[in-house]
Amino acid sequence: MIAVLEIILPVVLLGLAGFVLARSALVSEEAVRGLANVTFYILFAALLFRSMSKVRIETLDPAILLAFFGGVAIVFGALMLIGRFMLKMSLGDQAILALSGSFSNGVGLGIPLVALAFGEAGLVPLLMIISVHSLVMLTLTCFLIEIDRQDRGGIARRMGAATLTMFKHPVLPAIFAGLAWGELTRRVPGLALPEVLDKALALAAQAAAPVGLITLGASLAHVGLRGHWREGVLTSTAKLLVLPVVVYLLGRYVFRLEPLWLTIAVIDACMPAGANVYMIAQRYGVGVGRATNAVVLSTVASVVTVSVALALLR
Repeated sequence: MIAVLEIILPVVLLGLAGFVLARSALVSEEAVRGLANVTFYILFAALLFRSMSKVRIETLDPAILLAFFGGVAIVFGALMLIGRFMLKMSLGDQAILALSGSFSNGVGLGIPLVALAFGEAGLVPLLMIISVHSLVMLTLTCFLIEIDRQDRGGIARRMGAATLTMFKHPVLPAIFAGLAWGELTRRVPGLALPEVLDKALALAAQAAAPVGLITLGASLAHVGLRGHWREGVLTSTAKLLVLPVVVYLLGRYVFRLEPLWLTIAVIDACMPAGANVYMIAQRYGVGVGRATNAVVLSTVASVVTVSVALALLR
C-alpha cells in the first residue's frame, strides 16, 4: 500500500493545490473555466497527438483489447441505462456518468505503478491498452454528447451533425492527426516533425496532466462534493470494483489471457477515473460536478482497492 500511496499522493497534492487556490479566492470559477479551456485546446490536444502518433496498429494484440474494452463496454452500457431509467438523465449526462465509471487513469497512475510492480514486461500490454483508450472512450463520449446537443431532425440527421461538430473540438482532430502522422512517418523513413515543434508539443503534453489536476481541484472548490456524492459513489464503485471484476472474468474465462497480461488488464481497470473525464465535462458544460466528484472519490479510494488488487493478483 505504501508504494501505491507514493504514486497516488502527488496526484492528490496537485488537486489539493488547485482546491486551496480556489478556496482562497485567487482562482475564480470563471478563471477555472479559462484554465480548463487552455488545458483542453492546447495541452490535452498535444498529449493526444503525441500519444496517437506512437500507435502501431499491427502490433496490437486483439485478445487483451477485447477483454479490457469488452469489460468497459459492459460497465459503460450499464451506467448509461442507470442514468437513463433510474436517474432520468439526458443523453449527454448519461455519457459523462458512464465515462466517469469506465475511463482509467492509465497514463498518470497506471504506467508508474505497473513499471514499479512488474517492470518492462508489464508495460507492453499496458501500453497496448493505453494506445487506443482515448480513441475509443473519448470519441464515443463526445459523439453521444454532440447527439444530445442536436435538437432537430431524425436520428440519422442528428448523428451526422454530431459527427461534423465533433471535429470542431480538439479531441478527434488531435487523435486522428496523430494516427495519420504516425502512419506517415512509418511509411516515409526519416520523416519527422521539426525539432522545435516537437519540443513544444512535448512540453505541452507533459503539462497536460498536472495542469488538468490543478484545474480539477479548483473546480471541486466551486462545485463541492455534497451535491453529487451519490453519483460519485456510484461511478467510483463501478470503476474500482465492478470493472476490474468484469475484465478479470472476460480475460480469464473468455479470452484466456496469459497470467501477466490478465493481471495488467485488471490493474489498469482498477485505476481511478482519469482527469480527462473532468476535462470533457468542463468543455461541454455537462455533468461537471459529477465528473469532478467521480475523479476525486475514485482517486482517494483507489489507494485501498489497487493495493488489494495487487496483493491478490501478484
